[in-house]
Amino acid sequence: MRRAYWSADFAEAHVVEAMLRAHGVQAWVFDALLVRQDWFKTLMFGGYRVMVPDEDAARTADLVGEYRAGALAIADDVVECPTCPRCAAPGQDDPMPRRVVFALLIASDVLFTIGYMLSTGVTGMMVAMVLVGSVIAAPIMAVLFTHYLRGRYVCPQCATRWRASRPSFAAMAREVDAATSADVAAKGEAAP
Repeated sequence: MRRAYWSADFAEAHVVEAMLRAHGVQAWVFDALLVRQDWFKTLMFGGYRVMVPDEDAARTADLVGEYRAGALAIADDVVECPTCPRCAAPGQDDPMPRRVVFALLIASDVLFTIGYMLSTGVTGMMVAMVLVGSVIAAPIMAVLFTHYLRGRYVCPQCATRWRASRPSFAAMAREVDAATSADVAAKGEAAP
């Protein structure tokens, strides 16, 4: 076994492992659980090591080099985004709704904190209760706003903003199953 790649980032190590496996190389992330137990010592533990068999070392070095150079990145035209309803240009995810929700979360937290402290008097216990309430309320509010955040797009050419729903995973799976079964049926008819 040889180390093909190392990373201080857990997700990146697994991305490289998946990339190598997609290219037919058996790869494993070593020490992932050990390093995650005390992530302050990631570098001391040697980071997350992606290990491959000795016989695949040369091929792996080429693949890792391509990964680092960005040659394996997904092209922009492959990523599916809805087209602009005004000018038919491909859209991009709209960051504005996320910014608005983030600002609302901060503003509501500040207003709640100030209002509660002014109405009850400021003590150490009250500050702790407000902070705990904020920690509990923020994720709940974020979940409530997810409907507002999904499917928002902006056109980079004409600055049009619109909302389009993406198909559910179940709908996409049904389409793939139908296409696969039709493909199998077509191959079965073509066989002598």
